[in-house]
Amino acid sequence: MKTYINYLKENRSFVLFLFAFSWILTLKNKIGISSSWNDFVFHPDTPFWVFIDAFLIFLLTDFIKRSVEKNNAKETPSVWIYLKFFGISFICYMLIANVFGVLVSIAFNNFSRNYSSSYQVTYRLFSQIIDFMIFGGFSLAYLYSRENRNYRKRLSAYEISNSKSKIQQLKAQLNPHFLFNNLNILDQLIEEDRHKASDFLGRFSELYRYALRSSEKELITIGEELAFTQNYFELMQTKYQGYYRLVIADDIKTSNTIVPPFCLQVLVENAIVHNLGTAQDPVMITITAENGIKVSNNRIRQSRKNKSNGVALKNLNEQFELLTNSPVTIQESEDSFAVTLPPVKMNNND
Repeated sequence: MKTYINYLKENRSFVLFLFAFSWILTLKNKIGISSSWNDFVFHPDTPFWVFIDAFLIFLLTDFIKRSVEKNNAKETPSVWIYLKFFGISFICYMLIANVFGVLVSIAFNNFSRNYSSSYQVTYRLFSQIIDFMIFGGFSLAYLYSRENRNYRKRLSAYEISNSKSKIQQLKAQLNPHFLFNNLNILDQLIEEDRHKASDFLGRFSELYRYALRSSEKELITIGEELAFTQNYFELMQTKYQGYYRLVIADDIKTSNTIVPPFCLQVLVENAIVHNLGTAQDPVMITITAENGIKVSNNRIRQSRKNKSNGVALKNLNEQFELLTNSPVTIQESEDSFAVTLPPVKMNNND
């Protein structure tokens, strides 16, 4: 019983449509055979019988569809397959309707009255064909639309799942990138100043612990990402005191934007790794809200180009294309470099 109730709930909009159309069709036919309002006679039970016939046609068409699909599970549904459903349903409906009609006529001793002439038989068959063409056509269109809608939902769910999986893979690639870059700095500090190296290691372990927790999330608030980026930059100051400076605009600090983890940290790290700042000529890194989030810096090129240049940016670009369908924007010249991250809408986090 529960299965039937759920079935009716699932298809309630179409069942209500059949009910309303049955009344409209009945009224139209009654008005059509009346020469005036004085001749108009309406029996309230008539549209209910039309509705029952329409509903049975829908059930039969849906049953045939499920049966054929079950026996041809590997065959992809198409327009021709639905026409096959329609043809089989039509044959079954004509057989069931006429066999049932004959049995009822015999049971109530009305066979000779109902089937006494070829006109009556022809009229009955023609009416059944018209009924099936109308309500069977509606049923076929509805079932095709329902299947297409369910397919789009499954496809959308798959694409979302696939995108999230890809994003997780991309973030998983950032963790080793973040780890190895900082281990290289630690290695240099051990040779230069053991006390600084010890301080660096303590602060880095706290930062990396937070990075591991954040990597499990698809999106975080801009406040969380700014705090992480600020802490990362302060960690870099252990080695590069005064060589690099970070400026965060006030408007972005109060923004309710959401972003993927590491997106700003990666850009700040990119500016540090690929530019050689000095105390007299530091690299200025600025984070502002401009058509999204813009991270820019002046360029002070290193004498030797880093071989990994572009890998982190390519990774970040893939993430934003998956999240927003828009790539990051890169503007560069001889003296400056800027990356603008497109805004992420809240529903991308669903």
